[in-house]
Amino acid sequence: METQNQLAETKIPQELLQFSCLPDEIIIEILLRLPVKSLLKFRCVSKSWLSLLSTPYFINTQIKFSVKKSKNVNLRLVIVASVSGLMGKMCSVYSLDCENSSVNVDKIDYPLKTPFRSAKFLGSCNGLICLTPMSFKLMIWNPVTGKHKEFQDSFVQCAVNCYIRYGFGYDHVNDDYKMVKIFSFPRNEGKYENKVKIYSLKDDSWKMGEGFGSGYVNAQSGMCLNGYLHWEVSHCRDSGGGGSGACSEIMTLDLATETYGVMALPSCGNGSTSWSLSVLNGCLVACCNYEPDRTDMWVMKEYGVEESWTKLVSNLTAPSGRLGYVSPLSVSENGGEVLVRLGTNISLYNARNASHESLDIHSLGYCLQVQAITYNESLASPNVGDM
Repeated sequence: METQNQLAETKIPQELLQFSCLPDEIIIEILLRLPVKSLLKFRCVSKSWLSLLSTPYFINTQIKFSVKKSKNVNLRLVIVASVSGLMGKMCSVYSLDCENSSVNVDKIDYPLKTPFRSAKFLGSCNGLICLTPMSFKLMIWNPVTGKHKEFQDSFVQCAVNCYIRYGFGYDHVNDDYKMVKIFSFPRNEGKYENKVKIYSLKDDSWKMGEGFGSGYVNAQSGMCLNGYLHWEVSHCRDSGGGGSGACSEIMTLDLATETYGVMALPSCGNGSTSWSLSVLNGCLVACCNYEPDRTDMWVMKEYGVEESWTKLVSNLTAPSGRLGYVSPLSVSENGGEVLVRLGTNISLYNARNASHESLDIHSLGYCLQVQAITYNESLASPNVGDM
């Protein structure tokens, strides 16, 4: 009922009604299927167009549509590669396939004068990317609209060194984007004491969150899905034979209630393994890395149901042998092709014949370091007044 009322209050521009006998809701559906860059151009047609395409109802509907849209139509890939200097590249993931692995790239209209070389990606959600553009600063940025917001980083007083972990996501209950910063202090026997600070975009302020004890929190950034952040945590354990081993699980943070939970990883048998998490096509993905040279990818078909873990790719190996850290970036609708970052390479892996096709990100020279992050093109704004 609320959606119907919002739609009734959304005024369709008269310029559009003159050329269409379609109901308002059909016009909205058509507009939602257009590229975001086209919608930005339509905002310049008239004040009524600007009003329609700037309403919170239309923006929120467009965000939901872009995230759920199939075939990765609105999915984009940002690559920052370090050659002699650093430059940003952006391309469409939808156009990638094994027969045509080279892609056209566009320069990113980076909003700050600070060189892109200092930036580190911390997460993406609803078309917004969170990054560190420079020391003691954080930024939330929509690459397609160019809007961004900088804010001060936050710290805790401590007498010893600690590990820093981040997470960025959307609290749909309070309609708020939040940045989570975890300070992990080593304790005895592989245990860690964690202090937490949380930044609210709506309030434009940091606060202390509830701390917790855990094992080692892996990866620099948590993955956001369904209003939760996810980190893989490893715990030391007694193997029972005089040796020691490690077990892993997923730690979750509910961004609305700011409470923690745990989720089991799939069972991968014995051996030396490490885990990494991703979100692909609206599903949680876990990569089981069997050191030193192969990886299995698992997808949670039904969120929160541990029995729904299903193996997506088996024995993913790099062409050069040693695999290293695997970061899945995108997967085709049928699961046959997976775009992955393998060290300093971005490649399209064909699961049917175990072949790799590398993207041409080395055309300017040898890459010393590669960062890559995906985002869905949307009208989401990092400025509270636009939300």
